[in-house]
Amino acid sequence: MGSVEVRIYNTLSRRIEVFKPIQEGVVKGYVCGPTPYDSMHVGHARTYSFFDTFKKFLKYVGYSVILVINFTDIDDKIINRAREEFGSESYYRWHEIPERYIREYFEICRELNIEDAEYYPKVTEHIQDMINTIKLLVDREYAYVAPDGSIYFDITKIPEYGKLSGQEIDKLIAGARVEPEPGKRNPLDFAIWKSWKPGEPWWSSPWCPGRPGWHLECVVMSSKYLGVPFDFHGGGLDLVFPHHENELAIAKALYGKYELARYWIHVGLVTIRGEKMSKSLKNIIPVHEVLKKYSGEALRLYYSMTHYRKPLDFSFEGLSDTEQLLKTIYAAHDYTIQILKDAKDEEAELDEEIRREVDNIEKRFINALADDMDTPRAVSELINLSKLITSKLIYIPEKVSKKTVLHVRNKLISLGNILGILYRTEIPKIVIDTIELIIDVRQNLRKNKMYEIADMIRSKLTELGIIVTDTRVRTYWTLDRSRMKIHG
Repeated sequence: MGSVEVRIYNTLSRRIEVFKPIQEGVVKGYVCGPTPYDSMHVGHARTYSFFDTFKKFLKYVGYSVILVINFTDIDDKIINRAREEFGSESYYRWHEIPERYIREYFEICRELNIEDAEYYPKVTEHIQDMINTIKLLVDREYAYVAPDGSIYFDITKIPEYGKLSGQEIDKLIAGARVEPEPGKRNPLDFAIWKSWKPGEPWWSSPWCPGRPGWHLECVVMSSKYLGVPFDFHGGGLDLVFPHHENELAIAKALYGKYELARYWIHVGLVTIRGEKMSKSLKNIIPVHEVLKKYSGEALRLYYSMTHYRKPLDFSFEGLSDTEQLLKTIYAAHDYTIQILKDAKDEEAELDEEIRREVDNIEKRFINALADDMDTPRAVSELINLSKLITSKLIYIPEKVSKKTVLHVRNKLISLGNILGILYRTEIPKIVIDTIELIIDVRQNLRKNKMYEIADMIRSKLTELGIIVTDTRVRTYWTLDRSRMKIHG
């Protein structure tokens, strides 16, 4: 797979480009992580799911991947949330808010089969790094000190400001709100150090007690863990302006010609009935609420069925349909367990044909992801592979070898894993043997025309989450994993 040419849309150039890592064989990326003041919603989860798929795909085609996802664990939103919950004690207890939602973040990531990043830096652990960077920016006159001790970045010192978002500075200034911040020279200038206000947490600095600004934080943490430039910088589409634009401006001031990252990758927004999710509209859907009814795998597959750059209009109806599709893919896997029992030990007549078909499906699957991460096409190929099992192999088990059946099954699992699904394929042997025993009893009942008892057994199995399908060759079964926790 090392010869696969990966192409990705670069927001900075506004075109799809060949993805060439700076260091051969190694990809370094940074994704803006959560501000943990509330529960993760389905929009956040789409972004983290996509970059997990991107990482899994890059590893599949032969790259090592170093991914950094930060936590903005001090912010106005966190402070305000602490005041709402703790009142006068918020000054001492504010840290409980990010701690709570960081724990929830990892719990949800486990449910969504999002593998850990290599680093999870927190803002509060890098305050001195940020102060050192601010000193540098002030010394170089890219930033200035306001009367209250706050530090602002001067965007007029960056001629290319607006390059990432495709906006012109003059037009931005004309349309900008004048923020009530004393000493701010330009409405687009942004704080890289915020002076302390009563009741807020603070850190010492050469200018005043306070805390760093959001846009600076990501530049400092990404460059510390990845160096400059690194390969890709990612996040949701809503971060292009002002957050990523301001990051790019800071990086220009610090590193000159470098763009901080070679490729800027952004994931489309999630809407509800065509409207952006927002607290004012009361249409935010927390992921933990979705996971009470649907599996994390179904949500991962649901995201993959829309191209990452397109908006996704979230609906529970669509998620229900996806859950059913996931069941059919899992059924294909479970059927291979039973096909193996009837397959030949030695080479069989259809081995070469089946293997060629599987390899072609894999090639089309990989080519789809290599083409700007076209996950809808990749899902289509995964469905084709499952259909090869459910509409062909189940009827000709004696014409294929066990080796070929295992090849098909392993390929189904490995391709599914790239999309974050099919990670619950392991079934304990005692479960398989018990189901097979019950199926054999039912078959004997049917042979003896005791259909009423046989139907009752089938109904009971269905209630337990074991779906039985009778074919002209044999009876197959599959586990309904949306109702069962089978982890092997």
